[in-house]
Amino acid sequence: MSKQKINYILMMLYQFFMVITPLLTTPYVVRVLGPEKIGEDAYANAFVQMFLVFVMLGIASYGKKVIATVDSDFNDKLGSQDKHKQALRNEFGGVFGVQFLAMWSMLILYLLLVTLFFDGSIIFYLYGFMIVAYGFDISWYFIARGQLKKIMTRTMLIRIVTIASIFLLVKTEEDLWIYVFINCFLLLLGQVYIWFFLIRELGGLSMHLANLKKHLKPILVLAVIPVSAMIYISVNRVVLGAMQGEIEVGYYNQAYKLYTIGFMFVQALSAVLMPRLVHFYETRQMDRFVEMIGFFFRYICASVLPVCLGVVAVSSALIHVFLGDAFMPVVPVLIILILSLFLAAMSDLFGMQIMVIRGQNRAYAYSGIIGSIASFGFNLCIVPVMASEGTALAFLVGNLVIVAIQLYCIRDLLQLKQIISTMLPYVLYSLVMLACILAVPHFYSGTPFYTLVIQCVIGVVSYLAILFTRRDEILYYIIASFQKKTLSKDKRMEEM
Repeated sequence: MSKQKINYILMMLYQFFMVITPLLTTPYVVRVLGPEKIGEDAYANAFVQMFLVFVMLGIASYGKKVIATVDSDFNDKLGSQDKHKQALRNEFGGVFGVQFLAMWSMLILYLLLVTLFFDGSIIFYLYGFMIVAYGFDISWYFIARGQLKKIMTRTMLIRIVTIASIFLLVKTEEDLWIYVFINCFLLLLGQVYIWFFLIRELGGLSMHLANLKKHLKPILVLAVIPVSAMIYISVNRVVLGAMQGEIEVGYYNQAYKLYTIGFMFVQALSAVLMPRLVHFYETRQMDRFVEMIGFFFRYICASVLPVCLGVVAVSSALIHVFLGDAFMPVVPVLIILILSLFLAAMSDLFGMQIMVIRGQNRAYAYSGIIGSIASFGFNLCIVPVMASEGTALAFLVGNLVIVAIQLYCIRDLLQLKQIISTMLPYVLYSLVMLACILAVPHFYSGTPFYTLVIQCVIGVVSYLAILFTRRDEILYYIIASFQKKTLSKDKRMEEM
């Protein structure tokens, strides 16, 4: 199996462990803490997210491109390991230096505002650990270099300890502070752990003012995207809380967590492909560059569209099983948000995988600004009427505007006609799958849990059957990959 496929599997596992904590603990936590405490936590989390955006500044995406470019430059040069390591040390130091300064400035401002406006709330103070944790997050370095085993080890250990701690220590509504402390402090501990691998690999850290200045401007340009995205993700939630109360924020936040689980698996392929796309573009292998973009878009259509419609079909049973009856108002919010997943996946491809790599940073930034303004304005108008459902619609509108602008900017690579022709078959396949899932309750009337399980099985089997009968390119590519792996294993067995 190629290194790229291995890295994709590892990245999928990494993203899986990133979401496994809320997946396993949320049903327990929402029942122990209740809607009011969950809403309080969601409101504090939405507030700290606004500062985290200014800590990261899009550095993860920019840093991956910088490190991948360094590796690409030294790929074919023999006997240049020392120069390669020095270049990595300099570039990493410059990028991380910006991140480190941003972390300290945001932490000071955050603590000051919490003291002045939130009566020194212990929950808000504990979320300060999250700002420090994000400030020391250097996963982007190892992802860019394809060294995913190192961060996988860290993630597995921290997630296992987090899950065990939540089940052992969070017992009543009054344990909200323990829940927040566990999540934030263990996240920080995991970030510190990964630094030992970095120091060992680079032999130290080089942070010079000249390198910092070199990266500051492009980082600030790219920062417009996460900062503007903050408007329709975090600020919109704060507006929702101010207008409709913390419970509505809690409903929205639970739906958004489920949306995030789906999006993380999209990001897995994105993170693995980016170093390869950078290499093809920098070495002017444009045919390979365009071919990989086409493959990624087809993958998005084949995987994300059925997930979106599948979640819509099982949303009521999913919320009943996952969150309980107290959170049934989450169902319409989840349906709206999950439909945004396909748009968000397209934006990741058009923006991060094409526009950033091609140096269209300003156009990329403008798409985020305009989309965020549209989302924020729409949210202000609709929240008084539709509450959390309105905030979800504002999120959908923001993503739609962003994708439309980005598609216009990359029309020389991907045209609307090409996109529709690629997407249409998977829309039809997914609609057939949707009909199969919705038919289940008419033939089976068991408990919500067993109904959900049967619906998921029927959905997966029916969709895969359609892909198989239509001899779908993506499905056959995956089958061929596993066959190659099996053949290579058999060959090694024979050689023994």
